[in-house]
Amino acid sequence: MWGFAIVVAALFVSGILWRATHPNSSEAPTDDTTNVAARQDGYYLCLHRRPMTTAEMYRLVKRRLPNDDLALALRGCQEAQPR
Repeated sequence: MWGFAIVVAALFVSGILWRATHPNSSEAPTDDTTNVAARQDGYYLCLHRRPMTTAEMYRLVKRRLPNDDLALALRGCQEAQPR
């Protein structure tokens, strides 16, 4: 029982030391988070719009979402289009 308590305390202390020496390491968004956000933005941009051609989707996404990944936003837009 004491061994388990010592291991837990050691992990707790090592976590405190890690956060003290690397304060901003977990604040940057990961690529997965960015990819999901770009695809989701494209999806909701095109969700309640009339069916569009690929060129129309490209122009809309390029104009309305200039800071998102174009390919991922276009994929999200295509998923939102009615079939």
